[in-house]
Amino acid sequence: MTTATWENFQESSQQRKSPFRMVNAVARELAATVRTAAYPIENLFPIPAANPISGRRPVVLVHGFLAHADVMKPLSRHLLEKGWPTVARVSYPSFGVSFDEIVQRIEAAVLAHSSDGPIDLVGHSLGGVACRAYLKAFGGEKYVRRFVALGTPFGGTSLFRLAPPPFRTVLDPRGPWVTRLSEGPERVPTTVIRARYDQSVLPPRRATFPGAREIVMDGFGHNGLLWAEEAHLEVSRALGTDDDSHA
Repeated sequence: MTTATWENFQESSQQRKSPFRMVNAVARELAATVRTAAYPIENLFPIPAANPISGRRPVVLVHGFLAHADVMKPLSRHLLEKGWPTVARVSYPSFGVSFDEIVQRIEAAVLAHSSDGPIDLVGHSLGGVACRAYLKAFGGEKYVRRFVALGTPFGGTSLFRLAPPPFRTVLDPRGPWVTRLSEGPERVPTTVIRARYDQSVLPPRRATFPGAREIVMDGFGHNGLLWAEEAHLEVSRALGTDDDSHA
């Protein structure tokens, strides 16, 4: 795992070309994809009671395309165990819903938990794009303290033509949403956690943008970020207070 900013990020040729790294990442991603498809199994594992640490705010989690709110349960458990007081999960269908409607669901969840101050926001894949849209185009920055994105195609993806029409223009690298969200500064401190071998965000560097703190995870793919304890730990570190002893 490496941490880098947009300005100085470079991947070594060894990291790009190592067959072992690629095979390991593919195997982990296959397992993660099966686990994602079998998300109802997560209902067998209880969500722990919160044990809040002072200074930590509620968190809203948003899943990606072809997923379900239950795929965010492992991250929910991690955050609750680490002292976050409330972890809410936004749900939306992958078909029959517009991008704006996803943003509206995020807004509803944020407003429901921000009555006494701004909350933290975490999005995976398309959910991360919707979170950034909420912050930059729908006025959500007033209610959000920090934003963490997991495997999010901020610069679009070469696979955008495979998405249903409502999301095709959102994921098109030359589309209006990529252009619109790239304009101006970010509204809140933002951390990008991306997989070096992301098979859904192509090329993988499209999962970051100037101005974001960037964390690159080795050995994981797009769905692997949902289940990897290493990724969960990076999320809690990014959202944590200045007191790192709790992270």
